[in-house]
Amino acid sequence: MSNGPALDTKWLYDSPINSDVEAKLRHFLVELGNADRILGIQVCAYKDGKVIIDTSAGVLGIDDPRPVQPDSLFNVFSVTKGITAGMIHWLADKGKLKLDGYVANIWPEFGTHGKDRIKVNHVLTHSAGLHNALAGITDNDPDLYCNFDECLKRIAMVVPETEPGTKELYHYLAFGWLCGGIIERASGKKYQEVLEEAFTRPLGIEGEFYIGIPPGIEEARLATLTIDAPDFNKFVAFIDSQNTSDTATMPSSFTFSMLENLIPLSNTLNFRRAIQPAANAHVSARALARYYATLADGGVVPSNTNEVVPGIFTNPKDKIHDAILGRGDYKDLILPRGSFGLGFHRVFATNGSLIGFGHMGLGGATGYCDINNRFAIGVTLNKCSSGGLTGEIIRFICSELDLPLPQEYAVSSEIPTPVFK
Repeated sequence: MSNGPALDTKWLYDSPINSDVEAKLRHFLVELGNADRILGIQVCAYKDGKVIIDTSAGVLGIDDPRPVQPDSLFNVFSVTKGITAGMIHWLADKGKLKLDGYVANIWPEFGTHGKDRIKVNHVLTHSAGLHNALAGITDNDPDLYCNFDECLKRIAMVVPETEPGTKELYHYLAFGWLCGGIIERASGKKYQEVLEEAFTRPLGIEGEFYIGIPPGIEEARLATLTIDAPDFNKFVAFIDSQNTSDTATMPSSFTFSMLENLIPLSNTLNFRRAIQPAANAHVSARALARYYATLADGGVVPSNTNEVVPGIFTNPKDKIHDAILGRGDYKDLILPRGSFGLGFHRVFATNGSLIGFGHMGLGGATGYCDINNRFAIGVTLNKCSSGGLTGEIIRFICSELDLPLPQEYAVSSEIPTPVFK
């Protein structure tokens, strides 16, 4: 395997160049690749409903020299949460649940040990008090972690640590089982069936948008994750500081060893096939960007033809955005000064203005949309780091397009961006 683009003329996948900014980005990615910053990567972006970037580069793994292609699948960890949250909003739009409704009204088994006071919005804002629920499961019993139905049974029996709706503490794994249970009970269907009905089929992203991959594609298109050890070790200080801070937003069970165990586990076949709605999406960047471009337009699927494409939501665009961001009629459903709207990380520009929403993932994957400028982007990669590489790419693209820069990516820093937020 070559070490980078300087020794491999096929390092960049030979796909059409969609814009001037994409041509410039490809030169920039080559520079990063020559500096050994990139193993494999995909970057896709939409502007005003059209694809302006769709670039793939590098290889599928440190021991897998096959080239990354536009339909290669990357595990994007907590970027998954933004997809799962979208499913909750889709069901709310269809009248299947209420964002301020009690979870136990949808999922009766859940209403034990004081959890009858937990509402759907508490789950979406990471304030349900279940931040440590099933903690340590990846260390103690990886097979159980991969058993979605059993995890739903177990999380229905846990006891909250804090009063619902009082404190935002990141539900790094529990979020998935909580939302997954709500989605299945409210819809009367399996989680993956709802995903396909809500987004995969309407958006035309079949084969590139999975939470729990089906049998048959394991060897064909899956990227293998590896750790950029020097960069990833920056998380040690960050996690330690979070666990000892009086204003911590991460739970005590969120540890470096947990992250260190999670990445090798993520490359196993059992993990890839499991349903983990907080951390197990396997997607391409172009599918992820199309998802956020659709949300940026209030559910109208982008079309490069003159055909009329129906929206995936029935409510108007402004109402969908207000619900996602927790503003307007929904402002009382989120925590004041919290990081989250209803399920999505709220994206603020460097001037403090609220510009959109999205979700980051462990290792640097990200997806977000700037709703004011109808801009959406997805970045997938397999060399897991503190997120600095993604920040450089976002800064480059926003500068070229004269777009507001999200605060999370505003400056290069030795202190990493919160890995899941």
